[in-house]
Amino acid sequence: MAHSPFPGMDPYLESPSLWSDVHNTLISICREQISSWLPPRYVAELETQLVIDDHQKDPFSAVPDVTVTETQWDGDNGNVSVAETTATAAAITPAPLHLKFPEPFPTRITSIYLKRIEGDDLVTVIELLSPSNKQYNNKHRKKYVQKLLNFYDSDIHLVEIDLLRQGARIPLVGLPKTDYLAMVSRSYQRPDCEVWPIKLRESLPVLPVPLLRPDSDIPLDLGKALRTAYERAHYERRINYSAPPTPPLKPTDAAWAAGLIHQQASSG
Repeated sequence: MAHSPFPGMDPYLESPSLWSDVHNTLISICREQISSWLPPRYVAELETQLVIDDHQKDPFSAVPDVTVTETQWDGDNGNVSVAETTATAAAITPAPLHLKFPEPFPTRITSIYLKRIEGDDLVTVIELLSPSNKQYNNKHRKKYVQKLLNFYDSDIHLVEIDLLRQGARIPLVGLPKTDYLAMVSRSYQRPDCEVWPIKLRESLPVLPVPLLRPDSDIPLDLGKALRTAYERAHYERRINYSAPPTPPLKPTDAAWAAGLIHQQASSG
């Protein structure tokens, strides 16, 4: 498949083994797209933050049961053998599994910062969420929420794009259940913000990216950016569409997705 069979977000791109690459590719293409629309007095920069996640892609790995080897001590020194002690002491039960404790690992999360060239003033921040932004009780999520609160009290606009079905969403009052989400928070309209609930079966929207007034918004075509990312990175070579995606879909969406995949495979 040269392109994704889905009209909007491809749920297979959410896989933990793939998302980091998708994130980096997509955010770079969004920067390219935005830069082509920016007036000359602005610049779009990629800002990368190194965070330490407290989970692993594969946190648990089983190995065979423990094998206990008896060691014979030197009886001449008055010591008894391990074998002799088992007659009077309770036998230790070998652990049936050896598992790996989740270790921290570094993750690079990239955002887009729109700045005014004169004065290097930060105008707008565009965030494409990663799993660490959405994990309950995660240290990085707490820092991210604090970052949002800091924006709330500033003159900086915020555009947040959430293309992950799992995890915590920003606590918007009255937000309906949705698969994906986009939000634009203009500094001069807070606490009100513009929200795009996005269903799996829907196309991705063209979002407004606010600048300093009186400059007009510039468009960010999410659908076009995702299609470009998919084609440039050839994700069809890395995705197994014959297996269910991770995380899994609801049964009705899974049946719909299977139909799209079969249709594209038949036409290709």
